[in-house]
Amino acid sequence: MNVMPWFADVANFLVTGIIPCELSSNQRKKLKRDSLEFYWDEPYLFNICTDGVIRRCVPEEEKLSILEACHSFPYGGHHGRARMASKVLSCGFYWPTLFKDVGGLVKRCDECQRAGGISKKDEMPLNIILEVDTFDV
Repeated sequence: MNVMPWFADVANFLVTGIIPCELSSNQRKKLKRDSLEFYWDEPYLFNICTDGVIRRCVPEEEKLSILEACHSFPYGGHHGRARMASKVLSCGFYWPTLFKDVGGLVKRCDECQRAGGISKKDEMPLNIILEVDTFDV
């Protein structure tokens, strides 16, 4: 089964300049506006992100392998959602559901769930430190 990637309409518009006829007028305007953020360089589509970095758009089939690779690095994997998403972005990959997919992977990872942060019940109690000045007598 050959599934169209999420960026197929944008890529086709950038290459051919033709908008699919089944789109409504609002969808056509949105496609034109969204295509300004993308750049086509044969055979890949790149997204110009808000931080100015150009990242490659990844189809659905590649997402899981990229997430697994970034999550299971032998030199420092199994981080939380934000850190792992920034790893994927720093590797130069982009897809619209990146943060949702990263959150799902972290929730499913047994090692990440066991190594959670310190909760309130595990914190040490705070002791008040009495300050005494030298000439306070």
